[in-house]
Formats: sequence, C-alpha cells, structure tokens
Amino acid sequence: MCIRDQDANTPLAQVMPELVEQYPDTYANIGIHDLGDTMFAWLKENNPGARLNEAYSGLPVAEITPREAYNAIVDNNVELVSIENLPGRIAANSVIPYPPGIPMLLSGENFGDKNSPQVSYLRSLQSWDHHFPGFEHETEGTEIIDGIYHVMCVKA
Repeated sequence: MCIRDQDANTPLAQVMPELVEQYPDTYANIGIHDLGDTMFAWLKENNPGARLNEAYSGLPVAEITPREAYNAIVDNNVELVSIENLPGRIAANSVIPYPPGIPMLLSGENFGDKNSPQVSYLRSLQSWDHHFPGFEHETEGTEIIDGIYHVMCVKA
C-alpha cells in the first residue's frame, strides 16, 4: 500500500485482500481512503483517547490486595464477567490497554459504577472492534467472547 492507493481510494480488496476475505460484509465494497475517513470520523465522534485519559486521571478503589486477588485465581474463586456486568466488580487481574501499556486497573481494584472511566473506555474499545473488525485493540486482562469484552473478576 502506498500514498497513491490512498489518493486513488484503491479498493481494500486490492490493498488488504486478507482483511476483505475475512470480513467481506464490512470491507468488500470500500476503498482505503473511505476506510480511513470512516475510522477518523469514528475517532472524532467517540474520542476514546479522552476516555483513556479519564481512566488514568483517578485511582480506582482497592477492595482487596493484589495477593488476595491472586489467591482467588489460584482457588478458582473467579469468573469471567461481561462488560455490562463489570460495575461494582473486583478485578482478579490487571487490565492493561496497549498502547500505552500501563495498567488502568490493578488486581483487587473495583471497576466502580456503570459510568466509571474504566468501564467507559472498555465500552469504547468494544464499539471500535464492532465497527472495524480486523483492527481490534489489544488489552491485556480482557477476553473477547462473541464480540463482547469480558474481564476475570473475583466471584461476588
């Protein structure tokens, strides 16, 4: 892919054939320039960077020590919890978005309420992943099941 492809809005089938093969319903009839415009429009409208900054602006409440969270994992006293059920739950492991590779939630910390910055940021990532399959984010400590983000939490 080169700048000429961007300028010419070359079909993704020519510049990213594997992506189109894997997600034909999303990308079969779109050019590289159009995809870029769509992605930038989504970023402008949803502003995930601001949500990430909010997630790092305050400290979540530590309900238990990291050691206690680790022991919950060892004792199988944990469960995968979907993003919509994270409010009020205690993370069993750290949640680390890449970039920047800095934990936004540590083992033993509470996700807070449904509007907490941590839950809002994960919702933002999930929305991006739904809109742009093949361009998913890497977030250590999460597992995506059927397109829904899950985090291992201490059993309630």
